[in-house]
Amino acid sequence: MAIREESAVLAVPAETGAFRSTGVPGRKRSSALRVLAILGFLLLWHLAVQANVTWPLQLGNLPKPGDVLAAWAKSLGQSAYYADVGVSCRRVLIGIALGLVTAVPLGLWSGLSRTAGDTLFTNLELFRPIPLIAYLPVAMLLFRSIESSILFITYIGAFFPILISSRDAAKRVPPSLVQAARILGCGPLRALWRVYLPAMAPEIFTGLSVGIGASWMGVITAEMMSGQLGIGYSTWSAYHLMDYKQSMIGMFTIGALGFGSSALVRVIQHRVLRWM
Repeated sequence: MAIREESAVLAVPAETGAFRSTGVPGRKRSSALRVLAILGFLLLWHLAVQANVTWPLQLGNLPKPGDVLAAWAKSLGQSAYYADVGVSCRRVLIGIALGLVTAVPLGLWSGLSRTAGDTLFTNLELFRPIPLIAYLPVAMLLFRSIESSILFITYIGAFFPILISSRDAAKRVPPSLVQAARILGCGPLRALWRVYLPAMAPEIFTGLSVGIGASWMGVITAEMMSGQLGIGYSTWSAYHLMDYKQSMIGMFTIGALGFGSSALVRVIQHRVLRWM
């Protein structure tokens, strides 16, 4: 019996090492495929513009990818570009932070309390399907400054995905875990920290990932309509000036920022869940 146990223990590191050795080539292959996909997209874009394709889309009207990349490289050396990026990032961070501190408690409450679910959550559900751009006139009426209106739109984008995921996660917490915590002497606050939040964390991060994407859509929309700074404002201004290369630079910058935000959330999620 001892021999079997010892052999089992010794087998674990070898098996783990085998998985690690196969993981590195897998990551390299995944990275290579992503790079090839981007290069393939740029090639198709170049060929479509070069051939002046007009059906089913007027792709010939687009600037060439080489011209856009050259203009983007030039923008990277200008302080105005980083100022717009910084303003948009700050707005998204504030909206996400406000969304987390309000949506998680409300989601937990509406998930655990039937009364809260029937009253509070029902009212919030009436507002959830409304597009973010439709909130803009109301935001302009509610807040005195344009900046506050933009932050409100950004906050709404983050709020509802986090709220829904928090509510559903709270409902799925096994009652046996809560009962065991009470038997061990956990009070309500301790049970919240040691039982509910660890059990809810994966779904909260899922809602956060969706909320970040919605926040970026919200802040760009608000900046286009009423902003004075930010990537959305500069993209819309470039379009009105018929500077289509700058408009596409703005689009790709937004995509890169959204991609980076989602990647950052995944890194934080991995570390937080490992700690929990």
